[in-house]
Amino acid sequence: MLCEFSAKGFKSLADVTVRLPQFSVLFGPNATGKSNLLEAVQILARFGTERTLADAFAGSLRGYPLEAFAFPPGGMPELVQSKCRELELKAVLESSGKSYHYRVAVGIQTSSGVLSVRDEHLVGLTKRGKPKGRPQIERVDGNLHIRRKGRPAHPRQESIGLNHTLLSDARLGGQEYAAIEACRNEMEGWRIYYLDPRVSMRRPSPPADVHDIGSLGENLAPFLYRLQSEQPRHFAAVRRTLRSLIPTIESLSVDLDERRGTLDILVRQDGINYSSRIVSEGTLRVLALCAIAVNPWARGLVGFEEPENGVHPRRLELIAQLLTSLAVDQGRQVIVTSHSPLFCNAMLKQAEAWPDKIGLFHVRRREGKTEVQEFEQRIGSLFKDPELAAALRNSAEDGVFEALVVRGVLDE
Repeated sequence: MLCEFSAKGFKSLADVTVRLPQFSVLFGPNATGKSNLLEAVQILARFGTERTLADAFAGSLRGYPLEAFAFPPGGMPELVQSKCRELELKAVLESSGKSYHYRVAVGIQTSSGVLSVRDEHLVGLTKRGKPKGRPQIERVDGNLHIRRKGRPAHPRQESIGLNHTLLSDARLGGQEYAAIEACRNEMEGWRIYYLDPRVSMRRPSPPADVHDIGSLGENLAPFLYRLQSEQPRHFAAVRRTLRSLIPTIESLSVDLDERRGTLDILVRQDGINYSSRIVSEGTLRVLALCAIAVNPWARGLVGFEEPENGVHPRRLELIAQLLTSLAVDQGRQVIVTSHSPLFCNAMLKQAEAWPDKIGLFHVRRREGKTEVQEFEQRIGSLFKDPELAAALRNSAEDGVFEALVVRGVLDE
């Protein structure tokens, strides 16, 4: 579990620290840095698990690697004129009943794009959050020291400037490097989703050995096909959950086109089977959430970018309940971003039932920098911030806010 997270110098996150409960809702208008915070969590996990830093920056992250580093006042022209830039990520992790503090600083040479580790630190923590013993990874002068259990006075040494983190080095494991392996295994289970129902989730795909739908949902069909074959009870749970969220859906199946060798997700409505090529984006999003919620192979943190997108407003409360169940009943840590007043109103109800499990955070931007603040009096207080209410209000949501005022959620 990711208990505390800090980011410095990553995109708009000049210097942000947030304590994360079992379920965190990052709430605020567009362009405030919600997605940047979610991406920072993702890049931390990739730093800790990918073979190289370049591999860590590849994939679903937005922009080029250089654009992940905070822009100076002069923007990109000033950024490329500087010799190098640096970002730093910190985390307090819990794994198998033990706590760890991990820090990594990564630099980039702006002239060549070369990435390197500038600092790395890993130490166990006591129950009070204090360092316990000597760090397993520590910078000493110009080198990184990696201490083995039983031989802390004779550490292995690596020079500063590696193209990968020591945490990601699979050779460092077992009893001698138990803390390194524990943190790496924890991060390997983290999944961040940026569902793309317009293209990625509709693209034809063959059966594949996958354990997840993919960050964009690109593996939804092969994942469901494998689930249908190997875990029929879990597939039936996906179908039941989908029907409860969208009552007009009668059935769900995944068929293999033997001539083309590709899979087709079929959703049955009004007695007719519709292919995933033509069903609505909202239906595909809801189906993806159902698949994630019942995934028998999943573990660890799960993050969603705006789960309300494309979903009918009347179903948002059910989506909030589904995500809450994922966190409370299954013990998965959940982080979501949202700019929807309706979704966050639904999460307020969940927070009232689970005040120690669910935290709502106001994300705002001041002078180009992201700020994150938890709502201390969460229930009924979300929309009492005039600045937040004004920023969220737009012509399409006027009716929403009027309804919330009538219900007493907002103060005029």
